[in-house]
Amino acid sequence: MSIQLAFGVTAGPGVSCWLPAPGGTAVPADARAGAHPPGAPVAVGPLDADPSDALRQLSLLTDTAAGAGVDLGGGFTSARLAGAQGDRRDAVLAALKLLGADDRLGDRAANLVALFGPSATKRVGAAAHQAVVEQRWAALHLASAASDLLGPEQLERVLDLRAPEGIDPFPRGAASTLAEHLSRLLSGYQRPRRLTLIISLWDHVCSLLLEQQRRERRAESQTRAHRVDKLRERHRAHFDEPLMQHLGWATNGEPTLAAAARWRPPNWWAASELSKLLHDAIAATALLRFARTLSDEGLTVAAAKHRDELAAADACLRENERSAAARRVEGAYSHPARPGCYVHHLVTALSPERTITARTESYVQTRVAMARNYGVVVFNAVTDLLADHDLRLHHCWDTCKPWQTPNLHKWRAATGFSRTPSSWDQPPLTDAHADGPTVPLAQRLAEDPVAAETPHDLLWLADLADALAPFYGNDRASVVHERPHPKLTYDEPQPALSGSVPLAAAQVAQLVMFGATPPPRCGSWPELAAGVSADAVITEASTGAFPIPAEVSAFDKQTVAGLRVELGREPRQLAEWSGYMGNCIGESWYADVARKGQCVLMAFRTPSDGRIVANLDIRRHTGGWHVYELRARFNDDVTPALEKQIKQWVEGIPTPVLTAPEPLLPVPPPRARGGHRSPAGRLPVELTKALAAAVEQELASVGAARRTYARLARSLGRSADFEPEAAVIALKRLSPADHTDLLRTALAAGLDASVVWQATRARPLAAAVARLDPELRSFDRLGTLTDGSPLPRTLRALVRRPEIAPAHALDVVSRAIRTALGCLLTDEALTRSVARRPSPELLCALVIATTCAPQSTTDIVAAAGKTTVPGFPASNLADENGPWQHALAAASELGAPVDVFWEHVAEHGLLIPVALLGKGGWPALWSRAHR
Repeated sequence: MSIQLAFGVTAGPGVSCWLPAPGGTAVPADARAGAHPPGAPVAVGPLDADPSDALRQLSLLTDTAAGAGVDLGGGFTSARLAGAQGDRRDAVLAALKLLGADDRLGDRAANLVALFGPSATKRVGAAAHQAVVEQRWAALHLASAASDLLGPEQLERVLDLRAPEGIDPFPRGAASTLAEHLSRLLSGYQRPRRLTLIISLWDHVCSLLLEQQRRERRAESQTRAHRVDKLRERHRAHFDEPLMQHLGWATNGEPTLAAAARWRPPNWWAASELSKLLHDAIAATALLRFARTLSDEGLTVAAAKHRDELAAADACLRENERSAAARRVEGAYSHPARPGCYVHHLVTALSPERTITARTESYVQTRVAMARNYGVVVFNAVTDLLADHDLRLHHCWDTCKPWQTPNLHKWRAATGFSRTPSSWDQPPLTDAHADGPTVPLAQRLAEDPVAAETPHDLLWLADLADALAPFYGNDRASVVHERPHPKLTYDEPQPALSGSVPLAAAQVAQLVMFGATPPPRCGSWPELAAGVSADAVITEASTGAFPIPAEVSAFDKQTVAGLRVELGREPRQLAEWSGYMGNCIGESWYADVARKGQCVLMAFRTPSDGRIVANLDIRRHTGGWHVYELRARFNDDVTPALEKQIKQWVEGIPTPVLTAPEPLLPVPPPRARGGHRSPAGRLPVELTKALAAAVEQELASVGAARRTYARLARSLGRSADFEPEAAVIALKRLSPADHTDLLRTALAAGLDASVVWQATRARPLAAAVARLDPELRSFDRLGTLTDGSPLPRTLRALVRRPEIAPAHALDVVSRAIRTALGCLLTDEALTRSVARRPSPELLCALVIATTCAPQSTTDIVAAAGKTTVPGFPASNLADENGPWQHALAAASELGAPVDVFWEHVAEHGLLIPVALLGKGGWPALWSRAHR
């Protein structure tokens, strides 16, 4: 009887194969197929020998190493049954790592051939032996995997590779799998180029692992982020102290609540506070840059590199300001209120006249550990102050000149710019003085190359965000230019680095398996990966392009109204437009609508420099094409002259003449014989088929809503981790009270109310019914599918059909979630989430619901009897095409008695929960909702 072993080996009749069993007993291998697990380790030896000792030795090996033929003593060797993964090189590598250069591995020449194939020369063997002695297992694995592609001399170079201390570029993975991936990627190149790319792969992975180490060290060098609230409280109290002092002076030292409500700070107060925050931002930036170098390169390098920078930041605070910031009341946080205090400590401790000792290093590290928290506190304080859209800066009480901060120019003289000023397109802050800047810094420099930066440009705020970014794993902050301040993101989560050679190779090889082609010329691994990725992205983008009618496609790159037309053809293009324009055209719903062919999106660029002047959304209705939306940067209106020209052009776009198909003769549905008919039989066949087809199309666009409901369903408990479709079913089974509690918990945990609201707009069944032919929609009580009314028997059978049930479940959940939102109308979790990121429809619905059922803690948005609502953009309650009329149906879904809305407006006015209003009141909230 012969036993099939792994890697094509057969155990003949003269030997026996034994498997270890529980309890230490030996089990003889059975030749029948499927009798034992594939790849199981076995001891192979003489028929009449006792396998007990051999099996004990076998148990000390890993399953992979057992396939290397290790000498187990007593005439036995290790092996694996047929069906093992990988090949013999994996077994030899595992055994070498476990046993080292041990004689029990058998014939050395055979093992070298298993590792390196025909390239196993004496010199390669000597290099491999040295790698084993030095335990450079990563280089040995890579050389074995690359042996099918490289010659002997090239393998010697791979075997000589050394990773930086503490770095393992091949922690796990099979050499045979890596060999397959490398073959897919590199077989088309000449051998010298293959070696270059393999060594580049090694260097690339090592550099990624070193960067990962640096990221971890930076984060570990900083005080824990959860303590930032204590510092924020200390910083806010310090800044509020002068304000409270002025309030006391204005009220003769007895500020009552009413007096405080009526009091207004001087007009120069905002500029004064912003100047202090600018100084804090400079100090925090200097601390963060120093902290990064200290973590990466050590104190000596950091002190020499940042000495001038720290001195310039230190000059921003006077001695009395530092003393006031360091003064601590009993029970307050131990660290100073402002980062400039620690900058001063560093400048003093690292003076060139002083020697750096271990005590100095400890002193410095204690203070630098607060850099990240100081940066976060100052950044948030600046953005909170700038959230007021009506902010106008006064340098002094009589506004004799524009707002100025001389320390900013001294800081720039010492440190220069980390971002190129000529590309900074942020609209400046509004200055009350006529000479204040009104256009972005980039535009001022284009007109006057010697134009100076002003604090209005907020480039200093971007410096702070860029300095924070490395402590969150980013090279720099991302920026979207918008009013009133740029949207700077320094803590964007980064994808995990490909921190191993097998993983890096597998990621690129998978794209090749999907059809991408390695570039014909590349000098490094990053170039190879980028070339393959670009090819895969192009393939993916070509299948997801937006359909554009031929009559519109002809205008691409043409000139209209003196501007060049650029048609939006895929989502990445919209994202690029949005990044420059500061609008929401890059959001997913624009791409979804364009992908369905329901609109055509365009950008109008200037012919000279290619800057985008406006974005256009056109849609085809009865009679031809019409302008749906036309906006300039930051959602501003375009000039009336340009708007007129573009509208005339759009209305002149020809539409194809469609031939009307011959009308189909109506076929009455067949009637069942006898007195009893099944519920499903009462529905016309045409209705069922048409509705199923429409539902299938609508379900294709509800992925975002399902993912949101999956996030919501996670709050059901620790084990609640649903797939999106399953999450919808789980939510559908909840009671109204459970829905309310679940939503409250999810909002308090950080789920965004505007995201939930957007998800509840997904009503695939209602949308499918609306798409039906009018004759089919006239079926008796079909409307109960869309309004939540009890379903008749025929429709209950319909919604249980597999093709209809998912859409019905989504509709039911969406209505239930809106009802739960209405129950949370005054709940802190909802109001806090809405105030943080308001959306127009949600905000209007909440205000209407509050007006219909007034609460005690409300404020008046519009006076009694008035229909004009203050704020920008302007709106009117009576406008049939305005947001308030459109939101009445949504407010009704919240449970509001909208039939009394006008009566309550006439009696009380338009009301809003006070908890929704922050600094700036209703105008600021309404404006933020339209960003």
